[in-house]
Amino acid sequence: MHVKHTTGSRKKGRPSDDEREERKTAILDAATQLFIRNGYGQTTVDQLAAAAQVTKRTIYSYFGDKALVFTAVIERFRRDSVATSLSSGESLEDVCAKIVYVLHSDQAVGLHRLMIAEAAHFPALSAAFYASGPRGYMESIAASLPRSVRPTEASFLSETVFSLLLGEKHRQRLLGLATAPDRETASKHAAEALRALGLSAA
Repeated sequence: MHVKHTTGSRKKGRPSDDEREERKTAILDAATQLFIRNGYGQTTVDQLAAAAQVTKRTIYSYFGDKALVFTAVIERFRRDSVATSLSSGESLEDVCAKIVYVLHSDQAVGLHRLMIAEAAHFPALSAAFYASGPRGYMESIAASLPRSVRPTEASFLSETVFSLLLGEKHRQRLLGLATAPDRETASKHAAEALRALGLSAA
C-alpha cells in the first residue's frame, strides 16, 4: 500500500514548490492555533516547529522570527476572510449575515483578541488589519445599500450597520461569554440590525 509522506517525514533534499507551500500552510495553521490558545508572548518558535512538524530552521527560512510568523498569520486571515466570505452582487441581507457569521467565529474572535493585545507592538499591521478587515467590510456594506441612500450618507450608515452587526454579541464573544453563531443565528442577528435601521427588505 502506498503511504503518502507527511510534513514531518519528507525525503531530504530541495523541496518542491508544492512542498514549500504545504509547509508554509502547516506552519501558519499551527501558529494560528497556538497564538489563539496560548497568546503571542507565551508561544515559542520551538512550539511552532513541533506543532507544524518542521524544523526551527524551516520557520526562519520561510518566514523569519516569531513576529514575522504572527504578521503572516494576521495577513492571511484578513485577506482570506474578506475575499472568501463576500462576493459582488449579493444583497445587503446576505452581506450582513456573512459578516456576522465570519466575524463572530472562533478563529476571527481569537485573532481579534490577539490583534488588540499586540496592536501597540505591530502598528503597521494593525493599520493594515483595519483597512482590509473592518474597513473592507464597511465598504462592502456601503456598496450594497439601497440606491435611495445618498452617497454622502453611505459612509456613516455603513459604519452604523457594521457596529450593530458586532454589538454586544461580539463583545460577549471576545469575553468568552457566548458561543459562535450558526448561519441561521447569524442571519437573524443581521436581519434584526437592518430592521432597526429601517433597511430590512421586508
